[in-house]
Amino acid sequence: MKVITTVLASAVLVGGLGASAYAMTDQPKSNDKKQTTTIEEAKAKDIALQKTDGGDITNIQLAVDDGVKQYEVDITKGNKEYDVDIDSSSGKIIEFDEEQKDGEDEKEENLQNVSPAISLDQAIKTALKSAKGTVNETDLDQENNRLVYEIEIDTADKREATVSVDAKNGEVISVEIDD
Repeated sequence: MKVITTVLASAVLVGGLGASAYAMTDQPKSNDKKQTTTIEEAKAKDIALQKTDGGDITNIQLAVDDGVKQYEVDITKGNKEYDVDIDSSSGKIIEFDEEQKDGEDEKEENLQNVSPAISLDQAIKTALKSAKGTVNETDLDQENNRLVYEIEIDTADKREATVSVDAKNGEVISVEIDD
């Protein structure tokens, strides 16, 4: 009888210590919000363009800033530049900046006056044929007097690929894969 009492007391003691240790660890609270849904890039573009009453998207990327996953959208319209940060979970605008273009932006303005012959979506499709994965950033740049889409892709093997696509003819110029 004494053995059973000792075993039972030991079991209660160990169980109590285990429960206490579990309670002291950082377990997520059931009411914590988890960022499970993500709006599509196209929806982020629509939200940003609606906020600026139109314009040309020059860059869009999915980034994490202060622990918040967000789309960072750059738009030009007339003589203004807009930066719109959109929460990727809710679609709410986190930050909105509006600036007048300056002299340095005139070079970029000249670039914008030269319209790409292919759309950003077409360039992304072409880039994804060269490097499979998820697009995390796009830019429209001028390189060597050539209009070029730079598309960064996170590959399945945890590497980053940068694919350059000619904005006039849609051909892949280069593919760089970081180790």
